[in-house]
Amino acid sequence: MIQTLAEVLERIKELETENEGVISRRTAYRYKVYYDELKKVGERDDEIFGIFDLCRENRFEIPVKNKLRLLFDLLEIQLSISLDEVAKIEWEEDPVIETVNHAADLLHWLNGAKIRTAVISNCDYSGNLLQEKLNKIFPENQFEFVIASSDYGVMKPNRYIFQAGIVKSGLEAKDIWYVGDKVELGEK
Repeated sequence: MIQTLAEVLERIKELETENEGVISRRTAYRYKVYYDELKKVGERDDEIFGIFDLCRENRFEIPVKNKLRLLFDLLEIQLSISLDEVAKIEWEEDPVIETVNHAADLLHWLNGAKIRTAVISNCDYSGNLLQEKLNKIFPENQFEFVIASSDYGVMKPNRYIFQAGIVKSGLEAKDIWYVGDKVELGEK
């Protein structure tokens, strides 16, 4: 499972070996970045992305496309696609979302009971990409909106991300249930 741009390079090498070099051009074309540029990225992405750990520890979110912009600018890499497209390629390879047991069943029941649903997620990819992935995992979902922390700059449990959800819902806080999968993220 590819999780970083460094792993993209490793995967290309594996595919070259498995296919006697035939697939490398196709793979490099798919990513629309030259093979040599991928080598530079692979050498520096962990070092550069590590600076963002402090932000996450303090519950601030930097969108992945901003991280990629810094990485590529520092390495003087010119891309033929947008940073949004690069983020989407990486997101499609990244198994970030793990479903909770019986989540699909619960969503089906909530839909049947006409209980409105939405998502607020700590995610450094855009809300649009998160929505796409959720639609693939839960094709029958009826989420009214999806909020990704990357779109707001703050992460749960910051109250402002929840307040944004309240505003988007058009409800009062007393009429909303929040169900999460991580107890440690509850407001302190």
